[in-house]
Amino acid sequence: MFVVVAATLAAAYWLLLPRDAADTARSAVFSVASLANVYFWLYRDQGYFAADSRELPLLHLWSLGVEEQFYMVWPLVLLAIGRAWRTRAFLAWSAVAAVASFVLGDLLFAWDPSFVYYLMPTRAGELLVGALVSALLLGGRANIAPERRSWIGLAGAVAIGTSLFLYNDATIFPGVRALVPTLGTAALLFAGSQPHGGPVTRLLASKPFVAIGLISYSVYLWHWPLMAIYRYGYGELTLGAQWTLPLLSLLCGAMSYALVEQPTRALRFPPIRTIVLGYGVPAALIAAAGTVIVYGPRVGVPVHDGRYLARLTELNDKTRPAFAFDYVCQSQLLNAAELANPNCVVGPRSEGEPRVLLWGDSNAAHYIGVLGQAAERRGFSFRNVEVGSCPPVVADPAPFVEPRRLRDCRTSAALAWPSVQRYPVVVLGASWTVYDQASPAFFPAIRDTVNRLLDGGTFVVLLGKMPTVPDYDRRCPQKQLSFPLLACPAFRLRLADDVKEVNARLSALAKGSERIDYFDMTPYLCPDGWCRSTDAKGESLYYDTSHISMAASWKLGGEIQQQHGMPPAFAAIAATLDATGSDSESKR
Repeated sequence: MFVVVAATLAAAYWLLLPRDAADTARSAVFSVASLANVYFWLYRDQGYFAADSRELPLLHLWSLGVEEQFYMVWPLVLLAIGRAWRTRAFLAWSAVAAVASFVLGDLLFAWDPSFVYYLMPTRAGELLVGALVSALLLGGRANIAPERRSWIGLAGAVAIGTSLFLYNDATIFPGVRALVPTLGTAALLFAGSQPHGGPVTRLLASKPFVAIGLISYSVYLWHWPLMAIYRYGYGELTLGAQWTLPLLSLLCGAMSYALVEQPTRALRFPPIRTIVLGYGVPAALIAAAGTVIVYGPRVGVPVHDGRYLARLTELNDKTRPAFAFDYVCQSQLLNAAELANPNCVVGPRSEGEPRVLLWGDSNAAHYIGVLGQAAERRGFSFRNVEVGSCPPVVADPAPFVEPRRLRDCRTSAALAWPSVQRYPVVVLGASWTVYDQASPAFFPAIRDTVNRLLDGGTFVVLLGKMPTVPDYDRRCPQKQLSFPLLACPAFRLRLADDVKEVNARLSALAKGSERIDYFDMTPYLCPDGWCRSTDAKGESLYYDTSHISMAASWKLGGEIQQQHGMPPAFAAIAATLDATGSDSESKR
């Protein structure tokens, strides 16, 4: 592990952007302290805009952290109980503890899915099942008929295969569902503990499988950094990479097994010398290197070239997202202060509360520049309130938001709704496609929310979903400065079907009442039927695959006003305000 962590840290320093290299360095320091899982729970951004976990080079070491922590606790439990571990009572209590761990995963998932995924309390059950199998084998309880062992091994293989094909990103895991692959693995271990374990045991005991098994730990250590760094630079694995990287992982694993793992096992140093040379020295060197990478720039150590850093800053400023600006009030959990924060107001200031509210998620936030250009030209201001990954609806969002966001979405909507109803004009924006694909109940929820606003005399504007750009990476020009052979494409593609469909439904909803209007950026981003990720000068318009940058939002809003005039939906906002009084007045 030390060899892999050191090699990965060096690669991260030379290839990754400084912030990402620093994150890798932090995870390296935690990894050598057997706390990688704690790092990825506490210090990684788990928000909507979090870095793709598949690009984190040392992410896989979280599992070693869990194992190492368990191996520190479990022997102490055995020592404390003494010979009682042989008794049925001990086995029974261990089984109860294992089941409790699985159940705890389900209970805590909505509260903190990262805690459930990374930390030992909800992972201990998987290791306890293995400990129970070991206790059964050592206690002589595995002497069963060969034909039964054969069926047990087959059942184990089926359980693992079933979970492999049926579980997906939407599956709550770990938790009770983790019992299926865990018990399947336990069954394979139990069946293979004696000769004549059946066809599955014979297959796994064959020379090719044993050969892979011998180097599997080393392969596991190497495979993830290789794939993560490739994805970081070049995106999804091409067909060639899908063959090359696994073969390279096997090669690195075999070399590590022969040159590091086996020679280390053969060392016969005294205990203190083993600890100092085998753990203390390499851990200290890695921790020192990681500390320099993370904290060096803060104390004046020139970790990176100044001209390189200046160029990075220049490129980064051009594509900053909406949430990076103080006047964009986007959060993960709404609080009462944000509903009255004067910094959340965009447009000409007046003494009273603005009579226009922009409400939604991050897909509403990236419209602020477009709407802001109209507001400045027509003399009105608006307040913006956005909650990440939470739709602007009154209904319970449970059917169409991620479980990890449900509590925040419910709390935020309950807090926002009484305030929302007081505005004469409410502009709604959201990642409509995501929620619509999650549940057919979403559009009825939107319709109900709009109808409630209309019943209260509110004028409603629906903002269409902006075109998406799959595989877009705004940091590609920055990565080009250090990543070899990296080309940054200028994307030009057709409007996605899901975006086209959801926008058509929003447009149809707006046509159902004179007090609803609809605005869509598609005609401006896809003028000839082809959507673009850059402007005429080749400057990027997007922050990520589904959000335009704040600079692009203001720029596009200005271009629309100059070339096409005031969009009808925004002109209707101004007309509504003119018809209902001065900007200082409010339904409040």
